[in-house]
Parts: sequence; structure tokens; C-alpha cells
Amino acid sequence: MQLNMKRILIGLVALMAAVSLEAQVRPVNNHTVSTTLGAGLEYAFEWAFAGPATLVGRIGYASKGMSLVNNLESFSWSATMAPAVSLEPRFYFLMDWRDAHGKYTRGNSAEFIGIPVMYALSGELVVSPRVGVRRAFEKHWFHEFTAGADLMCLPVYAATPHVGYRIGFLF
Repeated sequence: MQLNMKRILIGLVALMAAVSLEAQVRPVNNHTVSTTLGAGLEYAFEWAFAGPATLVGRIGYASKGMSLVNNLESFSWSATMAPAVSLEPRFYFLMDWRDAHGKYTRGNSAEFIGIPVMYALSGELVVSPRVGVRRAFEKHWFHEFTAGADLMCLPVYAATPHVGYRIGFLF
């Protein structure tokens, strides 16, 4: 009889521990259609697979670069796009803090570290370690600010700073 009581007690403790772990705020799966500040239109699926980690897969027309021209007579900018696919592991942090302070966590609204690897069908491979802030607003909209570096691996090696803004529809 005592052995059964111990088993029940251990089972209840394990259940309480599992429920308390599940009570933590974690990223969720979502689909998005978004554009970046430079140019581009991409579909993405974000898969929340383990704790605060997600994997974002994107396909569409991605921004390859942006150039600014400023002379005494005019100011203009141009952006180039190319068909591309990318895969980005992300690690969200501060979601529990945001939830505890009554802040939005819907749509994975939190700070994150990501390392997108993008392959443009024009033959470019770019790895971009970055930090970012993602916020959902209204019912289905989100935006992200990111900063980091773009490390071009193909066709030549080059490194440039990265500052980005993405806005999109979340479903």
C-alpha cells in the first residue's frame, strides 16, 4: 500500500513539474507574408520546435542590396531583388519577462537572435548573424527590426553591416 502511495505522490509531483514547465511562455508556429524595407516579398513558416528556439523557412523575392545616390542635384535609392530561399534558426528571449509584465507575446513578440542562411537563385549565398526585435500589433500584423552583419559566401567573400526592417501579415 505504501509503495502505491509513493508512486501516486511521485506521479503527482512529476505532473505538477510538467504543468509548471508548460506554463512558461514559448514561441508558437505561424505563417507570414512579409516585405523588407529595401524590397522583396516572402512567405515564411516559423516552426517552434524546442523551448525558445524556432526555425524559420522563407521563400520568395528577397532583397539583395540597396544603394543610395546623393549628389548636389538629386537624391535617389535603388533596390535589387532575386528569387531566394532561406532558413533561419532563431532563439527568442525575454518572453517570460514580457508576459509577467503584461506585455504582448502573441505572434512571438519578443527579442531574438537569429542566423539566417539565404541562397538567392542568382548564385549568392549569404549568412547573416543578427539580433532583432519582433512585435505583433492589431490582429494579424507584425514588424521586426534587425541589426547584425551580412557575410556573403558566394560568389565572393565579403562582409557588410546589416540593419533591416520587415513588416508583414501574420496568420
